[in-house]
Amino acid sequence: MLSKSGSAGSTDPGPRLTITRAKGCFTLDKFIAGRTLREIEKNLGFEEGRLARGGCVVALTQLPGKRDFDLGGYTNVSMHRFKMPGGLDVDVLKKTVMEIWKLSGENRLVKVIPTIRHDPAKDPDQQYPHARGVPQWDIQAELPCVVVGTLSAYPDGVYRPTA
Repeated sequence: MLSKSGSAGSTDPGPRLTITRAKGCFTLDKFIAGRTLREIEKNLGFEEGRLARGGCVVALTQLPGKRDFDLGGYTNVSMHRFKMPGGLDVDVLKKTVMEIWKLSGENRLVKVIPTIRHDPAKDPDQQYPHARGVPQWDIQAELPCVVVGTLSAYPDGVYRPTA
């Protein structure tokens, strides 16, 4: 859910987006921080131009529990094509990754929310092409989060996360 915040008479330059809850594909901040919007598209597997109208980056303020997420592999295989390899102990993999996640810093879980939203009428392979292979997790539960950055000045604008 998106809501706008800001107050009249403040030195705030205007309304800003605040995310109250989010779910879906998340990665770690270190894979997008300091990158241009075009690089972010290539890292995460968004079709070229998906960030042309900008967007925002949100970070979870509560880490997901083991039942709140599914493993999503890496972005070189789009989520709609990902199949969990056989013979793996998913509980052990989840426990391992949960030890890496943090609520701040480069290992915080973040989600890029493009202004140009997912188009259900479009071929998923076109919207989500093969990417550079950064880890991703499919957060199933809507969890609380905050905006930690805005994305603008496509294609060369750089995402600079807030603390």
